[in-house]
Formats: sequence, C-alpha cells, structure tokens
Amino acid sequence: MKYCTALVLALILLGSNYALAGYGSLKKEFNSYQPSIFYQENVRDREPLETADVPDLDAFKMGIEQLEQAKASWQEAVASSSSAESFFRPDPERLRRLQEIAADDEKTTAVLNEKFLLADLEILVLLRSPAIKAAQANMTAALQSISQVANLEEILKQYTAFTEALMTAVGPMKGKVPVKNSFPFPGTMALKGEIANQEVIAARAQLEIARRTVLTKTRKGYWNLLFNHKAQEISSDMVQLLKHLETVAKTRYETGKTGFQNVIQVRIKLATIEEELNTLHEKQLTLEALLKNLLNLPPNSRIGAPTAGEAPGEMPLLDPLYPIALAKRQELRKTRAMIAKMELMIEMAETMILPPLTLNLSRFEDEAVRQVGTAAQKETFPAATTAAMGAGLPKAPWFGSNDAYINRTRHSLQALRNTLAKMEAETLFMVRRAWFSLDKAKREEALYADNIVDLSQAALEVVTSGYESGKAPFADVITSYTNWLQALLKQEQSRSDLGIAYSVLEETIGASLP
Repeated sequence: MKYCTALVLALILLGSNYALAGYGSLKKEFNSYQPSIFYQENVRDREPLETADVPDLDAFKMGIEQLEQAKASWQEAVASSSSAESFFRPDPERLRRLQEIAADDEKTTAVLNEKFLLADLEILVLLRSPAIKAAQANMTAALQSISQVANLEEILKQYTAFTEALMTAVGPMKGKVPVKNSFPFPGTMALKGEIANQEVIAARAQLEIARRTVLTKTRKGYWNLLFNHKAQEISSDMVQLLKHLETVAKTRYETGKTGFQNVIQVRIKLATIEEELNTLHEKQLTLEALLKNLLNLPPNSRIGAPTAGEAPGEMPLLDPLYPIALAKRQELRKTRAMIAKMELMIEMAETMILPPLTLNLSRFEDEAVRQVGTAAQKETFPAATTAAMGAGLPKAPWFGSNDAYINRTRHSLQALRNTLAKMEAETLFMVRRAWFSLDKAKREEALYADNIVDLSQAALEVVTSGYESGKAPFADVITSYTNWLQALLKQEQSRSDLGIAYSVLEETIGASLP
C-alpha cells in the first residue's frame, strides 16, 4: 500500500513538471513571437498609420508655441517704450541718442549741467530710475509664469511617455498621451496659460504705473525748478530797483524833502526780498536733489537751469476724457486683469475638482494590449459603467472638500468686481478735479500775462515819476513795487502751475494727451 501511494505521488509530480514545462515554453514562445518574413517585408516600407495620440501631440505643440509667442510679444513690449499701452512714448531719435549715455553718471550730468529740456530729462529718468527698473524686473519675473506653464506640462508629458506608460516586459516600448490631459476643452494647460497671461497683464499695468508716477514727479520737479529760477531772477532785479529807490530816498532825506521813515521802509523791503532770495536758493537745491533722486545720480552732481519749452497743448474738452480714463488708467486695467485671472482660476478649479458631466464612456486611452489573459493588469476598455465606487457612494467622493474654496473664491471675485466699480467712479471724479485745476491754471496764466502784469508795471512807472517830482507819497511807491513784484511772480507761478496741472491730468487718465 505504501509503494502504491509513493508511485501515485511520483506520477503526479512528474505530470506537474511536464505541465509547467509546457506552459513555460508556451509563454516563452508567445513573448518571442515575430511575424512572418512575408509580412515584415510587406509592411516595412509603408508609412506609419496615424494614431489617436498624434492630434493630441499636435495640439500640445500648438499650445506650447502659443505660450512662447505670447511670452516673446510681452518681452518685446517690456523692451519697447513706444507701444500702444505705454503711458509715455518719447521721440525715437532722442531716445536712441540718450540711451548711449544713460548708463554713465558723468555723461548724464553733462546733459543736465547747463540748460536742459524737459524732453531730455523725461527720457533720462525713464532709462535710469531705480523704481522703473524694479517694475521692469517684476514684469520679467511675471513672464516666467508663462514658461512655468509650458515646462510643467512638458515634464508631465515626458513622465507619461517614458515612465508611466512603459511596460518593458512585453511588446514594443510605446508612450501614450492620455486624453484626460487635454479634456475637457479648452484643457487645464490652456487655462493655466490664460491665468499666466492675466498675471503678465497686471504686471505690465504695474510697470506703467511706475513709469507714470516717476514721470509725473519729474515733470512737477521740472516746472517747480523752472519757477524757482525765474523767481530768483525777478527778485534779483527787484533788489536792484529797491537799491536805486533807497538812493533816491536818501537823497530826498538829505535835502529835507522827505522823512527818514521812508528810507527805513525801503531798507525793510530790501532786507525782506534778499531773505526770500536765500530761501529760493535753498529750495532750488532741494528741487535739484529731488531730480537727482529720480535720476539715481550722486549727491554732488550739478544740475543746471531748466529751459522753458513749449507750453502745454490746447485745453482739452472734459467729456471725451471720461471714456479715455476708463479705458487707459492703469489701476483699472490691473484690476480687470485680476478679475479675469480669478474667473479663470474658478473655471480651472471647477474643471479639476467638480464631478464631470459625463460617464467617461468616450475616453479611450491610446494604450496597446501588451498583456492578456490572467496576466493582464487591467481591462483594455471599460468593462462596466458604474455610477458609484460602492453602494451609495459617488465616483468622486472628496470633491466637496474643495467646494468651500471655490465658493470663497466666488465671493472674492464679487468683491473685486465691486471694487472695480468703486475705482471707476473715483476715476471719473479725479478726471473732473484734474481738469478743473488745469482750467483754473490756464485762466490765471492768461489773466496775469495779458492784464495784471502790464497794469502793475504802468502803475509803478507813474508812481515812481510822481515820487521823484514830489507829487506822490512814498507809501504809494512801496505799494506799487510790491504789487509789481507779486504780479511778476504770480505770472511765472501760473505758467508752472499750468504745466503741473497738465501733467496731473495725464497721470489721472493714464495716457498722454495730444
């Protein structure tokens, strides 16, 4: 009985070995199978058939190219100061000439050493200001977000092609491009690209805000410095006139034709104007320090006197300025870009988080059948159309954890839209206020240039002649000199105020007026 049992076991083991040996050879033969020579010769020279991943790859390449084109166009816009979105567009020839010397402190100082024009000062500030350079660096940094979108998608594609989809055990090593990477339309890469583009738009608006702010400060400094030099010239001339009047008063006092109090009044007025001259000189140094700060020049650099250029253009009409300001003002454009970015972020979150509106029956992966039978790791095509992961469970059970984030972002978006409406209303008021300041400065400049200065000078000449002949009191002479001095100073002040008001109006609407 024992021998029978041992014999049966030996036969079973022998049969098992034969069976295993037969399955192993079958598997080896299956893995090493090659088509016949006839088949290989007939298909060797044929063009490869287009597969499902070709159009997807073409679309991916097209998306990468579009991102690179967008980045190149933005880089060109940053380098150029004459684009349609620029707040200030300088003369090309003057810009080219000053670009060659802008990096040199000594050459820059040489341009501003004697008489200088506002056009040269504006371009030099545009080329040398640290604030503008910082905004340009931030703009360049924002451009890298476009490259990040393309690079991230490229890395994911490479991972899919060379790591995730490779099965080296059997079959050819062919990568796949899953449909889910580009579905639903327009796809997450396109949304990321649009989000990055809106970030760049906001950064460009911030760059123009920096340029606008620095240029407006420069223009104000120029017009204030111009008035300061004019005021010093007028005050110096007035000092000479008062010295002559003091001589006349002393002569009349020595001859007994007037009292000593008249001489004292002239000396008091003379001392007052000389002190005002000292104040004007110190203020000149302060205004020059402001320009040196904007130009990033050493404190010991010398800045000459500004040259009075052409007066600002014609008085613009108010009503056409409102739509220009709403379209051009950089703060509004930046806020609109932030709103567009947030809308795209919500759309991308909904695409990636919320459950899809399809059962995914049309999403067939481009994946070759490399393992069959009991060794297959997964089904080639969906074998069931389950609506849940289990009894009563949804297919995406955790999407609700991020739904609160989407709702919060929606409320933030609504707040940003209300902020934009408030900023638009404030912009309209600011335009009206800036236009009023310009209108007032223009009327005052015309009033003093056409009437008051001439009348004050005529009154001074009449009173002076009357005093020398003994027909006019000395108090009228001092009053006439004071009125004439104030009229001359007010005339020059109104001219500078006109230039400043024009600059403020351009800053308010965010664009240069013709």
